[in-house]
Amino acid sequence: MKRLFSVLALLFATLVSWGQSNGYGWPMDIHPASFSSTYGELRRNHFHAGLDWRTNARSGYELHAIKGGYVCRLSVSPVGYGNAVYIQHPDGTMSVYGHMASFRDDLARRIRQEQYDKQSYRVVIYPDPDEFPVSKGDVIGLSGNSGSSGGPHLHMEIRKDGDNLPVNYLADGTYPVKDTKPPVISRVGFYAFEDSMAVPVVRRLQMISQPEKFKGTVSVSDKFYVAIDAVDYMEGTTGRLAVERYRVYLDSDKVYDFKVGDVPYSDGRYFACLVQQGEKGRDLLKTWCPPNNGLLYKIDAVNDGIITLEDDDAHTLKIVVADCFGNSASCSFNIKRDLRIKVFDPADTVGQFSVLWYVPSVYSRDGMTMTIPAMALNASAFVDCKKVARANPSLGRYSDTWSLGDESIHLQRRLKVRFATDSVPAALAGKAYIAQMAEDGTLSYAGNTPVEGGLEAETRFGTYLVMVDTIAPRLTPRVGDGEKLPESGRFSIEAYDGESEVAEYDARMDGKWILSQYVGGRIQIYPDESHRTGRSHNVYVSVTDHCGNSSAVEFEVIY
Repeated sequence: MKRLFSVLALLFATLVSWGQSNGYGWPMDIHPASFSSTYGELRRNHFHAGLDWRTNARSGYELHAIKGGYVCRLSVSPVGYGNAVYIQHPDGTMSVYGHMASFRDDLARRIRQEQYDKQSYRVVIYPDPDEFPVSKGDVIGLSGNSGSSGGPHLHMEIRKDGDNLPVNYLADGTYPVKDTKPPVISRVGFYAFEDSMAVPVVRRLQMISQPEKFKGTVSVSDKFYVAIDAVDYMEGTTGRLAVERYRVYLDSDKVYDFKVGDVPYSDGRYFACLVQQGEKGRDLLKTWCPPNNGLLYKIDAVNDGIITLEDDDAHTLKIVVADCFGNSASCSFNIKRDLRIKVFDPADTVGQFSVLWYVPSVYSRDGMTMTIPAMALNASAFVDCKKVARANPSLGRYSDTWSLGDESIHLQRRLKVRFATDSVPAALAGKAYIAQMAEDGTLSYAGNTPVEGGLEAETRFGTYLVMVDTIAPRLTPRVGDGEKLPESGRFSIEAYDGESEVAEYDARMDGKWILSQYVGGRIQIYPDESHRTGRSHNVYVSVTDHCGNSSAVEFEVIY
């Protein structure tokens, strides 16, 4: 009898781990599942197309194929999803596993061979369907923190193969997670809106925290919109998760309705059109729908989300948000028009020029030219362009310093900044570059593409000038000359270039190319078992910055 109970318990555990009514298994043996981010999270710079599964703040959990099929893609990159596996399933779906620490042995061997064949750390491989078949539950590697990741976790997507559409598989019920907690509306902002000219003008009227406790009346202009800061919560996690649906009512009439649903990758960049940028990175969703918004087909809005009051009566504005499980929260405000509210002041646009979002715009003055391509802005806007400092070659500044637009404004396409380089001495012409200056005065490389009479960079709004870099990168090995390497064999070299920054590098061991990557100001070098001889090895690393300055370091290690 005890043996029967043991068998039943094992069977139950297997069903919990792998058996789902829809045929998908769990990617990790961490139960209950917990998420740090979900599908459709409001991010100003990109669309979040999957779920971020928590891994207890550590790497090394076994990752399992959630369904049978074959590995159709392997990707290794220092950014993005980092180490990633893509599995094609017979039902036409694909599962994606990102930020992995490592791959299982046969996948790792295939990747290593490709890296050495291409002499590149960054590789993408598309194996044949019969090369790496997998069954549901097979281990494909270990969870980690590779690529553009802020901490150990698993980013997992499920895509419909026909159109490579990432789906919200939490909403689809793929995993039986419990969620009875409603979203929370933490802030609501009211914004006056003026569109009598070709360029709309926006002014913040009031930001209300803890809106459920607000009892007063909000004074608004005759045209306004609202922005909503709302997050969802779920049992078993403290993560601030994505809200699925936003609705706004004026009295009893619905004036705005946005439901995330499933978003194609081609449309994910338009999430920036939904964002009202807030303080300290806490962004809100705005009801105003800018014209360059590829998500308009998902939004049901009256007058593009601009709410209009035509009388001085008191009105009720109600906001309702819901998660993908149907849990909802709401808040209401008493609002009243105040015609004394002034939205547009011509004095505010002094020194600015108007940019229409649907045509190219060029601003040129004193050797600097900024070109904004059509469709770059989400909406037409006044752009501030001003000279903030004059050229001073004695300080290494070979052009005037220009502040161009608001750096926080999201661009759908990059703008071009061009500087004349007449003031750069001929002997230094090949060492000039365009630098971007941060608010604290620190400089970073923006570009140095040669054009007739100057340099050009594809970039974004910000503060720019021309600098010259004649200093080679500084290399500092983190292992001593003749030192014995650790068991893993891995070691690093600090590579610092405080001006035009590192552009390329090359690492050699005993005269042959060796796998390495440049990340976080360090070159990480990865010897493998083929290098383990117990004897001394010669290491040679060279680095070149964007202005062609090079340096190298050579030393011995024992492995």
